[in-house]
Amino acid sequence: MNADTALTIMEALDQAEALLNRVHLRDGYAGRDTLARNRELLNAARHRLDQVHSIEEMGVFEGFGRPPALA
Repeated sequence: MNADTALTIMEALDQAEALLNRVHLRDGYAGRDTLARNRELLNAARHRLDQVHSIEEMGVFEGFGRPPALA
């Protein structure tokens, strides 16, 4: 693995972590909007992690370095 690939992986993991930090967890009732937003954030984080897992096959990700769509 070269330095660029390692940096790409670290960036993807950082973005996934940032998305997961935005998930709202609280006691009690969570409205539909909150649940939908959490689902979107989890799906975006899962996508970033899937990219990391397939880095060997894909090489460096296309369009990487842009902020996540859910920013």
